[in-house]
Amino acid sequence: MENNKPKIRFKDYKETWEQRKLGEVAKFSKGRGYSKNDLTEEGTPIILYGSLYTNYQTVINDVSTFTVDKDNSVYSLGNEVVVPSSGESAEDIARASAIINKGIILGGDLNIIHSNNNINPIFLALLISNGERKIELAKKAQGKSVVHLYNTDLEELNLIYPNREEQTRISDFFNSIDHLITLHQRKLELLKEYKKTMLRKMFPKDGENVPEIRFDGFSDDWEQCKLGEVGETFNGLSGKTKEDFGKGDAEFVTYLNVFNNSLSNINLTENVEVDIKQHEVKFGDIFFTTSSETPEEVGMSSIWLDNRPNVYLNSFCFGLRPTLNIDPYYVAYMLRSSGIRRQFILLAQGISRYNISKIKAMEIKILLPKLDEQREIGSFFINLDNLITLHQRKLDSLEKQKKY
Repeated sequence: MENNKPKIRFKDYKETWEQRKLGEVAKFSKGRGYSKNDLTEEGTPIILYGSLYTNYQTVINDVSTFTVDKDNSVYSLGNEVVVPSSGESAEDIARASAIINKGIILGGDLNIIHSNNNINPIFLALLISNGERKIELAKKAQGKSVVHLYNTDLEELNLIYPNREEQTRISDFFNSIDHLITLHQRKLELLKEYKKTMLRKMFPKDGENVPEIRFDGFSDDWEQCKLGEVGETFNGLSGKTKEDFGKGDAEFVTYLNVFNNSLSNINLTENVEVDIKQHEVKFGDIFFTTSSETPEEVGMSSIWLDNRPNVYLNSFCFGLRPTLNIDPYYVAYMLRSSGIRRQFILLAQGISRYNISKIKAMEIKILLPKLDEQREIGSFFINLDNLITLHQRKLDSLEKQKKY
């Protein structure tokens, strides 16, 4: 913002933006508090304590999480802007939402802003929730374990705004971005849930030899074997000190790369000195984490799909090099399926940190279909992951666009 004019602007708008205190263009009120006993399964939608900073929206047309039927409630008249008056951090509560619909009950711990006709409420909510205004408001928050904002803090907030027509253009633009963000978030959540379901149903349940969902043309029972019968194990880096890391012409696959990815990200490595005594990883190698903070996260697996030289595995993982002819993509998702994960969790030992024995891990029982069916399953999950990545990138791009 230079000379009260933004750097990026819709064409046909050239006027200087006006500068005022929020208290000069708005009046303020508070919501009414409720207890858990006031909540009912049926009633009028209500915004309660914390809902704005835990589930942030720029525009609120309806709230259905909680309902209440109560006399002398504070109802929205439409076009109010609300700001949480308490929360866990200044960053959480330094944000605003515009309430467009009438009749929503406004609960306690809400600062309610009633702007005059010169201010578009959606524009005001965006202005408060982003950039310099957000920083200014966060600085006004008071408290330690719980922080607070008051209407008196809002009154002193410095506003810079254009005429109502330009405000509406800006509001509509960002409202459309919010709509697209919400749309991609829902699609992303549905795809992730679909993947979880398929990881359960496309691999056999305990005690069974065929999955619940299967591609056409396959009917043979899957063959059972122990994980150790798939190949030979090897260790990660050994004999290293802190001084050996962060330099050198060799690389190692990090713990988090293995933990977070069914298929290792071949670009997520760190440097280490070349050491011919270490075990180089090869295409198709399977990695396992040996420890974690919870039993549910122990023994996470990842497949390495690269053949460049001088790449090792970190010291907190071990590897398994297949000697059987198996599809690496099938193995990647099979080892993350719910049935296999349950077996790993049962092996977890520890108190503050949980570990697994490599020997015990190799006793885990897995099921292998014929190679053609492995490839079909692997291809299905790869395509599904690519779709999830595509929606995540679109979502990231939209959120970045909104920031600027």
